[in-house]
Amino acid sequence: IGSYTSGPHKAWETEGALAAIDFAPPSVESGCLPSDEWIVASASGSVVRSEHGAVVLDLDATGSNQNSTNTVSDGNEHTGWALLYMHVAAKNRVPVGTNLQAGDPIGHPSCEGGPATGTHIHIARKFYGEWIAADGPVPFVMDGWVAHAGYRPFEGTLVRDGITIRANIFSPGSSFISRDAQGTYRINRFIHQNQYRRRLCD
Repeated sequence: IGSYTSGPHKAWETEGALAAIDFAPPSVESGCLPSDEWIVASASGSVVRSEHGAVVLDLDATGSNQNSTNTVSDGNEHTGWALLYMHVAAKNRVPVGTNLQAGDPIGHPSCEGGPATGTHIHIARKFYGEWIAADGPVPFVMDGWVAHAGYRPFEGTLVRDGITIRANIFSPGSSFISRDAQGTYRINRFIHQNQYRRRLCD
């Protein structure tokens, strides 16, 4: 639960597609302040990186049943799908090697790991090592909220069931978003996944 503060923008410094979106936890003050709110996993996977404010969740199941709840990762964030969570505080941050289910805690939002003017979480997707645009052929979808880019980086909206939330760095009430009844943001990463894989390999 929190505010949608930034629409699609660069996932890593100035490189790659406009792959990242940002959320800030509820707070009565602005700036880089500690937060007790939990970042939770948007999908099941294995933690393959946890350092310097970053957590990378590898989503690839290597077993014969890829729909199994017992996720087995290949341990490589450069194969298949991976999620980057940036600005995760060192305190209580999930360690490498942890297998997570959607909704499991990852850590707390912060300003750690890179330039930030306020406590927030920066989320982006990779597919075979390439940043995937949040507003593109395979859009970023979280619990039914579809990301759309604005005219400039950091602008944009989330849309679900005819409701539009516009990104706003000042976190007004109009940018507030809540989770589903199960308490998790869910990423629709499987839609068109096979088609996208084929396009990359052609």
